[in-house]
Amino acid sequence: MANTKNVISLLEEKRKISKEIEDLQSKCNHSHKSVKSIKEREDASTFVIRWICNNCKKVIGIPNEHEINKYLNGPR
Repeated sequence: MANTKNVISLLEEKRKISKEIEDLQSKCNHSHKSVKSIKEREDASTFVIRWICNNCKKVIGIPNEHEINKYLNGPR
């Protein structure tokens, strides 16, 4: 029974933290962004390439083919 209460408490804390992150990200102007490889989902092992805000770490877009190639090839 103690484990159940602990799990419920942790899930509630996780929900509050997620809400706080969402609030901070919604206030960010996303003025600095980069193309990065990130996990498709938190529990996934698949990675995707996305535009990420450098300040708040929010996914803000999907790069086009040229941007993906530039990211994959790195600086020349």
